Parts: sequence; structure tokens; C-alpha cells
Amino acid sequence: MKENKKRVYGLADYFSGYMDNIGQLTLVNLLFCVPAAVFTGIILLINYFRPLSIFVFLLLIPLLSPISAGLFYGVRRVTMKQEVKAWRDMIHGIKTGWKGFLINGIIACPIVAGVMLTFSLYRGGLSNPIILMAFIFSLIFVLFFAGFENSMLTMLVSVELKPSELIRNSVLLFIGGFFGHVKIILSYALISCLIFSVFMITGDMLVSALTLLIPVLLLLPALCAYIVVYNSYQTIEKNVINPYTQEKKNCNKKEAPAQKPGSAEIDREELVRLSKGDPEEYVFLDGRMIKRKAIKALLEEKQSGKSEK
Repeated sequence: MKENKKRVYGLADYFSGYMDNIGQLTLVNLLFCVPAAVFTGIILLINYFRPLSIFVFLLLIPLLSPISAGLFYGVRRVTMKQEVKAWRDMIHGIKTGWKGFLINGIIACPIVAGVMLTFSLYRGGLSNPIILMAFIFSLIFVLFFAGFENSMLTMLVSVELKPSELIRNSVLLFIGGFFGHVKIILSYALISCLIFSVFMITGDMLVSALTLLIPVLLLLPALCAYIVVYNSYQTIEKNVINPYTQEKKNCNKKEAPAQKPGSAEIDREELVRLSKGDPEEYVFLDGRMIKRKAIKALLEEKQSGKSEK
């Protein structure tokens, strides 16, 4: 995608991006499903011999979080119209994002457990006005948390920001990207209805599971991640990346970060650190978002300037 061409997000753009990379996305999906099946199988096996609480299954959230970093990184490249290589992108995504995703998963696990427990207490008591108000408050919290997670997970594979900035932007983007979050929720509701219809039609749990096995292995996780990233990234691009993005194509000395006397070596070390990684990835530098390839170009220009002297 050319830098000077305005991106038009919409259904046509959404489906073209997905279909153009469906082969690599299928491989990314399989690379995610294999460890997911292993972890799920272990918990189910333990549950078979010794019945476990349903809350134990929530441990899959932190267990699969590091692998999810690779999945989200792959679909983020599709969203940004970049070339996708399943194995390379999966490894790179896990390598660079596993820590952030793991911390997020550990925090999300008890929150989801608390929400499940809270909703279970509401059953049969919604006729009570106080319980009804508490239910509505819990529902609003769930919607907010879902939107927060959508923005957080997308930013973790799109920009390099401090944890405090990630949290602050995720909260603010719940409002800025509200309609995007609504589209994500509606898409997930549609997928849930389709899955539920399979169970209704077959009337048998085993037959339904076998019927859904192939779509899950080839499609579902990557599709769900793509829905989240595509609808969240456009808001992040508009409200986080673009306001701080370096607009000029060619870096020059005027665009270099302001340096204090005696701090040139420290600044260079920071530039070298930020230049490593995906050239198309944005990082936070001197109060703005800038691509790693622009930082690399700046370093090369600095080096050539020294050579001329």
C-alpha cells in the first residue's frame, strides 16, 4: 500500500484483504490451533478423570495468550496490506509480543471469571429492581472491557508504547472507536448464532463438534482475530498513529529528535534499539509515531554525515 494513497476502509476492503491472504491466514490459523488443541486436550483429559470447575477452563486464556500474539500479528499485517508469511509472522509475533499478551491474559482471566460468576448470580432475580440495575451495570462493564481489549490487543502488535500509554489509549479509544467495537460485537454475535444453529440442527454434541472441527482448524480463530484487528486498527491509525506520524518521506537532520549536549551517544543507542524489528511497524519516538524504517534511514543519514566529515 502506498503511503500517499488514502486508505478506504469498508466491506470491499475487508473481504479483499482476507481473500488475498486466505492461504497464509489458514496456515496461521493452524499454527494457533495446534497448541490450542494440546492445552484444551490436557484440561479435558484431567476433567474426564477428575471433574473440574468450569472456571479452570479459563486458564486457557493466559496459556494461549503468548500464541495469540503471533495470530494477531499475522492478521495485523493483512489489515495493513503487507505481505504475510505464516511461519515467519507467527514466530515474530510471539517473539516480540508474548510478554504483553501474557500479562494481558493473566489480568483478563480473573476479570472474566468474576463476570461469569456475577452473571450466574443474576439468574432468576431480574424481577428485583436492584438486581436488574446491577445486571445492567455489569453488562455495560462487559461491553467496555470488550472494547478495551480490542484496542489493547491490536495496539500490542501495531505500536510500541509504554504500558501506561497503552492503557490510557485503550480507554480513550473505547469512545473514539465505539462503532468499530459495535461491529465487532455484532460480527461475533453472528458467528455465535451460526455455531449455535449447528448444534440445533444436528441435535448431538459429538456430531456438532465434528462438524465444526474443520471450520475451526481452517478459519475461526484467524477470522475472529481479523474482525477485531481490522475494526480496531482504523481507529488506532486515526487517533494514535496519524497525529504523531512523521509526514515527510525523507528523513533529514531537522526531523531528528532534539538532543542535549553530550547526549548524542545515548540518543543513537535508543535509535538503534527502535530501528530493529518490522520496518513497517510504528514506534513512539520524541512525541510522535514513526515507522522503524524511517528511524533506520535517519541512522544511515547520520552515519553518512560522519563519513563525509
